[in-house]
Amino acid sequence: MYRIRISAILLVAGVVAPALADEPTAEQLKFFEAKIRPVLIRECYGCHSNESGNVRGGLRLDSRELTHIGGSSGPAVVPGDLDESLLYNAIIHEDFVMPPKRKLPQNVIDDFRQWIEMGAPDPRVNEVIEIRPSISEEDIEQAKETFWAYQQPVSHPAPSVNNTDWPRTDVDRFVLAKMEENELAPADDAESYKVLRRLCFDLVGLPPTPSQIEAFADRWKSDPDKAIAYVVDRLLEMDQFGERWGRHWLDVVRYAESTGREVNQTYPHAWRYRDFVIDSMNEDKPFNQFVQQQIAGDLMPAKTDEQWAENLVATTFLAIGPKNLNEANRVQFAADLVDEQIDATTRVFLGTSVACARCHDHKFDAIPQADYYALAGVFANMTTYFGSPPSEFGTITNAQTRQSSSLLRLPVDDPNPYDKRYTAKELQDLRDEMAEKQREIATLGRGSANSSGNAANAQRTRLRLLNEMSVLSAKLGVVDEDGNPRSYCMGVQERKRPSDARLLVRGEIDQPAQSVERGFPQVLCSVQPDIDEDESGRLELARWIGSETNPLTARVMVNRIWQHLIGQGIVSSADDFGVTGQPPSHPELLDTLAVQFMQSDWSIKSIIRTITTSRVYRMSTAYDRQSHEADPDNAFVWRANPRRLDAEAIRDAMLSVSGEIDFERPRGSDVAKAGFTRVTGGVLGNPRDIARRAFESAGQSRRGMQRGSRNQIAEEVARKITGQLNQEDAKHRSVYLTIVRDEEPRSLSVFDFADASTIIGTRESSNTANQALYMMNNRFVIQQSEAFADRVIRERTSPNDRLEYAFLLAYGRPPTSSERTAAASFIRDFASTTRFRSRSKDTINALCQSLFASAEFRYLD
Repeated sequence: MYRIRISAILLVAGVVAPALADEPTAEQLKFFEAKIRPVLIRECYGCHSNESGNVRGGLRLDSRELTHIGGSSGPAVVPGDLDESLLYNAIIHEDFVMPPKRKLPQNVIDDFRQWIEMGAPDPRVNEVIEIRPSISEEDIEQAKETFWAYQQPVSHPAPSVNNTDWPRTDVDRFVLAKMEENELAPADDAESYKVLRRLCFDLVGLPPTPSQIEAFADRWKSDPDKAIAYVVDRLLEMDQFGERWGRHWLDVVRYAESTGREVNQTYPHAWRYRDFVIDSMNEDKPFNQFVQQQIAGDLMPAKTDEQWAENLVATTFLAIGPKNLNEANRVQFAADLVDEQIDATTRVFLGTSVACARCHDHKFDAIPQADYYALAGVFANMTTYFGSPPSEFGTITNAQTRQSSSLLRLPVDDPNPYDKRYTAKELQDLRDEMAEKQREIATLGRGSANSSGNAANAQRTRLRLLNEMSVLSAKLGVVDEDGNPRSYCMGVQERKRPSDARLLVRGEIDQPAQSVERGFPQVLCSVQPDIDEDESGRLELARWIGSETNPLTARVMVNRIWQHLIGQGIVSSADDFGVTGQPPSHPELLDTLAVQFMQSDWSIKSIIRTITTSRVYRMSTAYDRQSHEADPDNAFVWRANPRRLDAEAIRDAMLSVSGEIDFERPRGSDVAKAGFTRVTGGVLGNPRDIARRAFESAGQSRRGMQRGSRNQIAEEVARKITGQLNQEDAKHRSVYLTIVRDEEPRSLSVFDFADASTIIGTRESSNTANQALYMMNNRFVIQQSEAFADRVIRERTSPNDRLEYAFLLAYGRPPTSSERTAAASFIRDFASTTRFRSRSKDTINALCQSLFASAEFRYLD
């Protein structure tokens, strides 16, 4: 059903339809019994009741709750809202036709209109069934007492070891003790340039500069421990640290700038959350505060407007997930939204998949279905903001979008940098255009689309007008009455009058069972919180997750840090600390680091410093056959793991080596520039409109151009459209590239970029032919190779110096004698080819691209 929503309707994430705001009066109930129930029984129950057997369209009209929930097309009745009530739409024969063969008398239609407008009073209540869990309280208590992840972490003294000369820190002693227990020996230290390269990529995601290489080598000669500590401290203070470690966090929280799914709608304000994460990492914000802001920032106290704005932006975490905007049923959409928020919150912070208990008791962990709905009640009592603010004309959705939302207003003057500032005339022109389209759609008239001759044309006209009006409404919605852009963000906000959620049999919205008191998973929470009736419990949830009494939060984050630095987690299943996950390889070390993390005011930088200054971190990747046979997965960390750089580090390294990198943070993103629009065919907006504007910017219409000029511009237009989201001309760091779900930039996707539609604690790391072909043929790689060559030629004069400099920039070391010989032979043979005889620079280009394409450039050894 397509319609204009004149009122500003905000999406409310309720698991089931809310009850009436006020108890119906005796007169209202009498009206229902006399005017409404008899018609429903006579005209509707035959196809839409439990007694009908095969319920058509999934719609039941024999109870109040199921009538509000509706069927496959959406809610049948929305109290007080005729436009949203599909039952009324059907009985007036607008888009649906019920009864199918005749229209009800006008007085009956008027009764239904009056009933809905008065709030749809309805005494019919489903018989409440009670679902009993298969997981008993004894099962939960046993899991609490016996499963390692549910025990409070405690600090352990470092174990004694036989090889007392090797360890430098307690981390080394824990790891070495496990090695000795399994008859393994640690690998030798890596060479100094490899350690520096490892530190630079791990901490800031960039290769070391020549000056860093020289200074580190000098310090290493006198004292390797001090050399490492010095570099670690300097790297942790760089702004690039937040960009590197912020991107790790964005993987886990499924960051993207669009909804994904069939109707891929943009999130023009998602970039604010990206910047919040980066700034938090650079500030070394206490992790527990970082957690609490993201779950309940809107409920936390703030001393200034700036702090309040930051808290609101932090809650984007709950709003930024994928969404099926094509879901017709608002109750189903809301239930799915809550489910996604539960899954993200519990897996990201607790390493536990509570969402597995949505339809039944958890199959493996001691989490009954009731615990899921206790948590669902917490999340259902908030409004999620992810769309476009309503204009003075209300909220208008386009023809494809069936679910909509507004945005949160920020208390500071910080508008989207790309939102246009309108003059009084421009603003009035937009209003006039909007009003004209409203008049056009009104002339279609109710029911006119059903006449045989005009049905198709009327429907096409309506769809076109709705799409055009949604664009106009989005433009008007982000400015004030004077045309000045307002400041908005995505996020969540508490609803008034919170209520408990109903347990849904098999997770089906039309099969509600008993209400479940709001609370947290019992197996994780020793004492359930005392949640006031007028509060959702979300602030209590945030405080509990970020507290030292929570057995999982510190462990999960410390494990993520260890994984990024060592190459695999102490718990290899980073997002699953449950029964089906892997047990820790070094449990005492994990717990000791978790306690240290909490005692250091939850400092991420402190844990990074502890790990990177250990002897474990500087081990070489040298292969040992006997050790490999005893521990093929290197679970006991007897050597460093060879690691391929991730997608962002490869791209950023090319930009850094070429000298082309732009370290200025871009404000906003391409999605912020495009605004609230749909992603179609990999393009932000309508490809036809983009092409038309590109031709018009050339100074004339496409039809009026000369053939040669037209073809040239057409090629440029095609390149802009097809490569719009690849962003090959961008020079800023990869964390600032626009990430649209299902349309990730080629430079990232080819190297196993994280799927932005799911929680990714551990990325895949493949080595494929596509990657080699990309490094050989991609336009961005070729451009950076040429810039790399220009830098080498510009900064060094002799052939030998240029060769040495190219290797130093790319690998962090000078070439070996065999590499010098091979490179000289390559340059000689390449220069002798007929094609390149007149272009000596091309030989340097080819050498630089071969360095980029090599395995050593892409791997940490």
